[in-house]
Amino acid sequence: MEKRFELTASSEVLSPFRKELRHILNQAGWEKKSAEEILLAVDEALTNIIRHAYQGKSGKMAVTVGTSDDKIEIVLEDWGKKFDPTQVPSPELPRHKPGGLGVHFIRTIMDQMIYDDQDPEGNRLRLIKHRTKI
Repeated sequence: MEKRFELTASSEVLSPFRKELRHILNQAGWEKKSAEEILLAVDEALTNIIRHAYQGKSGKMAVTVGTSDDKIEIVLEDWGKKFDPTQVPSPELPRHKPGGLGVHFIRTIMDQMIYDDQDPEGNRLRLIKHRTKI
């Protein structure tokens, strides 16, 4: 299954989008803990797009969610300031100031975080999580 969302780069869209993504995760049979972690990772990535790629200006984001029996792949696209989150160094823990852990959370939660720099006008980030086999 694949579903694409066209979103405005605004924090107001995050809650309704999380609700839609939660529904997709539930329909695909993801266990609650994993689903909540995926929601957190995607929320962090979208928040970073809003804050850093667009820096408070209006813009567009696209999210494509693809599910299969063994994984979920979420592709986030924006046309804001270029930024490769895979190049962000791991933070020193514990943090001495708040914030700055979004990329760390994404990297920790998801199995793969792949930045595609082929589009000269935008950013494309692929987040992949494999279903744990029991």
